Amino acid sequence: MDQYSESEQAEWFSYAHWVRDALALMRSGTPGKIGLFESSVPEPTAMLASTIANSFRLGPPSSYQSVFMRSNPVIVEHLAERYQVPAETIHCTTGATSGVSLIYRSLLTKGHMALIEKPGFDIFTNCAHDADIESHFFERQGPDFAISVEAVIASLKPRTKMVVISDLHNPSGKSTGKETLERLAEALDERGIFLLIDEVYSDYCEVFEGRIDPHKHSNVLRVSSLTKTFGLSTLRCGWIIAHPDLLKPIRVRAEMADFSVSKLSHSVAAQVLLEHEQYDGWRRGHMEAARPMTEAALKAMQDDGLIDISLPLEGCICFPRVVGVEDTNALSKWLISNHGVVVVPGECFGQAGYVRIGYALNEATLAEALKRLAAGLAEYRAIMEKRAKIA
Repeated sequence: MDQYSESEQAEWFSYAHWVRDALALMRSGTPGKIGLFESSVPEPTAMLASTIANSFRLGPPSSYQSVFMRSNPVIVEHLAERYQVPAETIHCTTGATSGVSLIYRSLLTKGHMALIEKPGFDIFTNCAHDADIESHFFERQGPDFAISVEAVIASLKPRTKMVVISDLHNPSGKSTGKETLERLAEALDERGIFLLIDEVYSDYCEVFEGRIDPHKHSNVLRVSSLTKTFGLSTLRCGWIIAHPDLLKPIRVRAEMADFSVSKLSHSVAAQVLLEHEQYDGWRRGHMEAARPMTEAALKAMQDDGLIDISLPLEGCICFPRVVGVEDTNALSKWLISNHGVVVVPGECFGQAGYVRIGYALNEATLAEALKRLAAGLAEYRAIMEKRAKIA
């Protein structure tokens, strides 16, 4: 059986394939193209090198421990303190994506269905497909993409066993309040349904404590990693936070299928978490400079009738609707070729007519990218209007 209907299939295409094609366009022709599609702060390369050099200069640090059949205990200790959750509710993974896949394969079986947010990251659907789990969708309506608990419940089917959302929302960067998340968790728990929350962008709100309590809401699983939080995808360090009883089958599956994460990379990740103040400062510094600049530029584009967007911004990404444009895949390619600026088409998230913008860039690069985007959207509108008159 197909994982989703033909009409739903037509609305989505692979983000990974789009990135491949976009990079090919960026590398061809005149150099100097700017990516407004990065979805985290830049990697703090010099800071990471310093952390590694200092922590290993006298030999392996105390965090260099066996992770065979267990999580790195130093990482667990730091995460428990950072997010104010008990250590027994944390399980380390090789990144957030592997965490999502592990959850699907541990808690769902063939015949179950996953209800996934739309627009949303295609990884959620792809991982379900790989686990032989069917997917269906509920809508998060723009421009603010808020979650309606009632709409989610109305979208459930008899075989729905898990609801999958992101907070901050990918692609819009919008947050969902704790009260809404708790109401959703309680409503799903009453129906015997799990709630999976992808929290990879949540730290951009600078609120680390006070999220969903894994002991109070035993049907909730929270997934995150260092990839978006600190720009450290190279460490492949992720984790799942959930009630200990919910983690039991996940740990059994991990022991059978994966055995362990990387001892070396997770030792380095533990050192990064030990020095989290400077890494949090790296993220905070970028966003304090980038966010107001981006808001001002997007507000000007909105005033010019080029886009529609809910402001203020919250994360490091946003998802404006491009006024009068339905095929944003074609627009994205045109912007790369004609204005040297790269934005992700909404089709990658099941929502044509929108583009995802990643704005965690240095000030000079960001200013130039936003300038190119505004000029490109204005020119594209003029071209479309001219074509419409000729037709």
